[in-house]
Amino acid sequence: MMDIITSTTVAAMRSIYYHSLATLALSFWDFLMTIEEEVRYIWPMKKRHAFKWLYIFLRHFLLVVQITCQIAFRLLPVVSPPASHDYRTLLIVMAVLVECAHFTLEFILAFRVFALFGGRPWVSRLLGCLILVEIICCTPITLLGFKNLGGGGILFQLSPDANIQMVFTIVVHSAFVFLTVAKRTSIAGARGIGRDAITQFMRDGTVTYFMMAGLIGLALATFTGGDIQPIILFFWALTVYSICGSRLILGMACIQDHMGAPREDENVLLTTHIDVCPTEDLD
Repeated sequence: MMDIITSTTVAAMRSIYYHSLATLALSFWDFLMTIEEEVRYIWPMKKRHAFKWLYIFLRHFLLVVQITCQIAFRLLPVVSPPASHDYRTLLIVMAVLVECAHFTLEFILAFRVFALFGGRPWVSRLLGCLILVEIICCTPITLLGFKNLGGGGILFQLSPDANIQMVFTIVVHSAFVFLTVAKRTSIAGARGIGRDAITQFMRDGTVTYFMMAGLIGLALATFTGGDIQPIILFFWALTVYSICGSRLILGMACIQDHMGAPREDENVLLTTHIDVCPTEDLD
């Protein structure tokens, strides 16, 4: 029986290390692919610019977290004793960071939709209520799920209540995509940079939606057993949020640049004046 357990644990650890290295390599590759745009659009922003700090959190801080976790998981034992709090502390910190990155990404997506509709109050109220309800419902689930973390070392189990947060995530992100597509459809006959901006917003938002769907699919796979360990979900979540969030910010900065806004302007990315009327540029 001990041989079976040992071989299963070794296989699980091998899978975890492969996934952790893959996510780190993907994050670092994407960092290298976007460094030119980062220098061009993000670095000139003033320090008090909110989106500059969001970018630093999503791109740089989460990358440092991934590297730190790579080191920590190799120093800690595979199975920790019940009295040990090392894994529990590390996994709770990772879970909190994943939640922060999750809602940071949703804030960016919501702001994009808000900007597309020219800052209309009903859009902000709708999206604000959706995200607020998600936070209120999912925060207790996350806190209760902490008790399942670290008890058996790196090999722990997700709480079934995590399915509730997946449902909220699908609903919120579906609302983002629906509103963006609806806006794009409403200006189908328009031309010019405004239409191009909405088209890019729709494309980037759709890519993010499918990446989130893949992340949810991975989460569901952890409940079916096999080689998919919940810790793998943490690594992929950090990578997906980092790549999607930072690229969305770069995309907005690129659009603002094409619209003639100065790169050093502190109001770049904070304007909502990209609303497009269906009759725009039709002459």
